[in-house]
Amino acid sequence: MQNLPLKTNFITKILSSLHQCPAKTIGRIQMETYNENVFLVVLVLSPPRNADQRNAMRRTWLQTAKKPLHQQYYPEELIYLPTYSSNGFLQVELVEQQANRLRQHTSWQKSMMTKDLPRTQRLIKVKHVFAIGTWDISSSMQAELVNEQKQHNDLMMLQRHNDTYANLTKKLIYALDFVTHHYEFSYVIKVDDDTYVKLDSLLNELISYDRKLLWKRSEYGQYPLPQLYWGYFNGRATIKRKGLWKESNYFLSKNYLPYALGGGYVLSRKLCEYIVNNSQLLTPYVSEDVSVGTWLAPLRHVYRWHDPRFDTAYMPRKCQNHHMVLHKRNLEMMIDIYNGKLCSGSGSSSLSEYFYDWKKASEKCCDSLVV
Repeated sequence: MQNLPLKTNFITKILSSLHQCPAKTIGRIQMETYNENVFLVVLVLSPPRNADQRNAMRRTWLQTAKKPLHQQYYPEELIYLPTYSSNGFLQVELVEQQANRLRQHTSWQKSMMTKDLPRTQRLIKVKHVFAIGTWDISSSMQAELVNEQKQHNDLMMLQRHNDTYANLTKKLIYALDFVTHHYEFSYVIKVDDDTYVKLDSLLNELISYDRKLLWKRSEYGQYPLPQLYWGYFNGRATIKRKGLWKESNYFLSKNYLPYALGGGYVLSRKLCEYIVNNSQLLTPYVSEDVSVGTWLAPLRHVYRWHDPRFDTAYMPRKCQNHHMVLHKRNLEMMIDIYNGKLCSGSGSSSLSEYFYDWKKASEKCCDSLVV
């Protein structure tokens, strides 16, 4: 009995510590919430002042989510699924496989444009939300956001979050906490508010991937199903020691661990839950995309799908028709793409597209160029 006060004190400390978990201190969120079942959540991180960017997205590619998906099924035989080795490690996708996948997709895309093939209408539920921090904003800005919310009801207003770049990683945790507790979903695509997503193309392929994974689940036997982390990966970026992206606490390696660039990436639900449930233990680095890559690095069942169709860097690459997620697009570019121009914005030829060589060291990971 003499030890009881000590045990009680220990438990109290644990509970107090859990209470400080970032995912538990969001504060009230001004948004009507429902336990909806959706296939894909589009999570847009947007600062309070960017109403024009949000409206550009609402007027263009987010409209696609309101319509039935009207395409021929993307052939599941073209979908790559990773397998486990005999010692239980999920196998990486080789450069040759990535190149073959892109060739097959390009060929299929051309066939859709030249042949009158039957198309199927599918009602796929997609939900979009704009995550916005509203701590310490002006009363006029608060009023503008309230009016925007009344009109669209798609703002996730985080009332205890100061919306600065330095707090972007915590904002992501808060947003993932919200969507995992309020929606039953299969996947999240996180994007910035200057990103355009060819949502019909992405959905068509993601649905085929998901269906094939479920049909093949028995082949994984004792091993967990691969969890999807889909984007354009970088593994050779040097750690920033000054400027906006300065990382003062990243000491794991000389380069950032492989991560999908932040203009847009897809996460399966279990990976979102992992981040939320372990947020107290995870180090929130300055860059949100770097943080996600680092957090997921030790997990053995993550399928890191590197895809050159994600043009998601800090500046756009030379525009290609096969690009599916396009970062750094303004309103005019978004309208052009939505109205049928498959490629809008000249981009920069200084950034070359590459396949990711998971078999090589970080400094050689990204030398296999897409030609």
